[in-house]
Formats: sequence, structure tokens, C-alpha cells
Amino acid sequence: MLGVRWAEHPQWDVKIRGLLRRRVDATACEPLRFIDWTIDGQPLRDRLAFSNGRTCEDITFLTEGFPADGVTAASLRALLGEDASDMDPWVRYADGRVGLLFCPGCGGLDCGGVSADVRVMDTTVEWRNIGYQSGDEPFDAEQRVPVFTLHFDRTQYEATVRALLVAWDS
Repeated sequence: MLGVRWAEHPQWDVKIRGLLRRRVDATACEPLRFIDWTIDGQPLRDRLAFSNGRTCEDITFLTEGFPADGVTAASLRALLGEDASDMDPWVRYADGRVGLLFCPGCGGLDCGGVSADVRVMDTTVEWRNIGYQSGDEPFDAEQRVPVFTLHFDRTQYEATVRALLVAWDS
């Protein structure tokens, strides 16, 4: 079952000091709060661990304190199998795969993110071959993280995504 929960991503204020002897000072800032996808109550990001133990740090566009914009609504429409119009390049890769989680720094697909082949059928929705994808390359199922597929009841799935769309498309 698809669900959502609030999550946090650490943020840093980075300053470079010195002319000849450069030094980087990083100070922790207030974490960025965002709506995270859950699958049967567990964060989707927890399923995306790399073989070296590194965890997924990508986030959704559903961030606290940021105004609703076309990209946020387009990302949700793409998950519903709808046209995201002129925002498509921000939420879909060139091969048609839909972004699920995006770079927390810039939000762009160029940095890479978590994507899926989203299929909306009569009674179910599938996120096929969920995995990492770089913006300038086609999806590679032979990557450093396990690729997997999720199935959802369409009625429950659409209710969850449409409720977010109402909240963020104001």
C-alpha cells in the first residue's frame, strides 16, 4: 500500500575561507522536511540501499515551507499517468520513466534520482524496475542497487496521490 510520512534531510551552510590555504567550514542548518513515500508503512528510501551500505538521500518535491509550483504538481500528475505538459522534462526522463525521488540539492534529473516505469492499469498501478537513473543516460537495470517492482491497488493509490495534488496544487 502506498502511503506518505514526513521525513527530514540534513542541510549544511557551507563557506569556503582563505585565499591561499582554502578551508571549508560546514555548519548544520535546520533540516529540510519533506513528504516521503512509504510502502506498507516503510520508507521507499530504505529499500534503496547501495551494496556499499550507503543509503538513498533523494527526496520528493513535496517540501515544507516551499510554495506549490508547477514542478510539484507535475511530479504527482506523472505518477497518475497523466500528462505533465511543459514540466515533463523536470519529472520524466527522456525514456519515459517517472522520477520518484530527486536530488535534494537542485531537484533536477540531471544529477540523477530514483525512477520507475509507471504503469496505470484498470485495477492496479505498477512502479516497474525502480532504481537509480542519471539524466543523460537510459535506465540501466544492472546497477549497484537491487531493482524491484511494486504493485498498488489503483483506488487506494490514486486517493493518496490525488490528496497530495490537492494540497500542493493550490
